[in-house]
Amino acid sequence: MQAKFFDTLNLLSKFSFKKGANALRVLSSYYYSKFTKQLIHSGLPISIAIEPTTSCNLRCPECPSGLRSFTRPTGMLQADLFRKVIDELQETLLYLTFYFQGEPYLHPQFTELVKYASERSIYTSTSTNAHFLNEENAQKTIQSGLDRLIISIDGTTQETYQAYRQGGKLAKVIEGTKNILA
Repeated sequence: MQAKFFDTLNLLSKFSFKKGANALRVLSSYYYSKFTKQLIHSGLPISIAIEPTTSCNLRCPECPSGLRSFTRPTGMLQADLFRKVIDELQETLLYLTFYFQGEPYLHPQFTELVKYASERSIYTSTSTNAHFLNEENAQKTIQSGLDRLIISIDGTTQETYQAYRQGGKLAKVIEGTKNILA
């Protein structure tokens, strides 16, 4: 409960007049469209999701990345494209999610991308399988200014864990979690 409170305060600290005005434009255009049954859109995105990579070290049976069954292009996010998007949206963007279907820490510049957004007062969040959270990456993660880190721990025994995270090691996830906490 206390963690949620401080996370909310942290998110609110990213607010600015421009971000608030943009959010009101987006919200008001939504309600106007709903009321009039006419599609009206105003404002820029207040939240976006960017996938640093479609690559993953695991073979999870429910994930297109793990199954290697994408129906869209795969690869690594180009840092220049990322910076261009952030530069265009930094005054109105409040929240940035750094994951979808892939392990973010496989992108060689992941923590640098997070830092770039964080330095522009954008709330940043990611989800990881924690296999790459060695001491160095844990330190880089903290220094990047990442606001929210979700670690996927899908079992309390190796047997249960590997049913969902094929190729993964529960001990490695626990070690990565401890590295972040340290």
